[in-house]
Amino acid sequence: MKNPFTLLPIALIFIVSCVEDPLLSASDTGPLPVGSWSNVSYNETGMTLEKVNKLQDNTYGYRFLGDGTFIHRANSGFCGTPPIVTSDFEGSWTKDGDILNIQGTFWGGETVEEWQIISSDNNVLTIKVLKNELKMEE
Repeated sequence: MKNPFTLLPIALIFIVSCVEDPLLSASDTGPLPVGSWSNVSYNETGMTLEKVNKLQDNTYGYRFLGDGTFIHRANSGFCGTPPIVTSDFEGSWTKDGDILNIQGTFWGGETVEEWQIISSDNNVLTIKVLKNELKMEE
């Protein structure tokens, strides 16, 4: 007869592996700007972002989750010499009309940003950066 305690760890592994991590989920649904945005194109006053199903490894991008979580995928350190390695930096976001307020982290400390949504549709988001403050860690 088999020991029932050998099945317990297997059952726990199965249950835990079926739980979906909301930070890894590609099912970003909700009002603008909820979703994953990449293929960043910069201009004089801001940037244009394209909506993607998920952020690819070692590419720049942003994730806005419906719970107010903000993830910025950017250089993992100060060095910008290829090959670039990226990391995910977490923060939070709120929206007031066409203004996005973002507080987050980066490799050197904290960032506070204010973006204005200039134009948007389901696939393209054009942003004017109104404020970008970096607070370096000491």
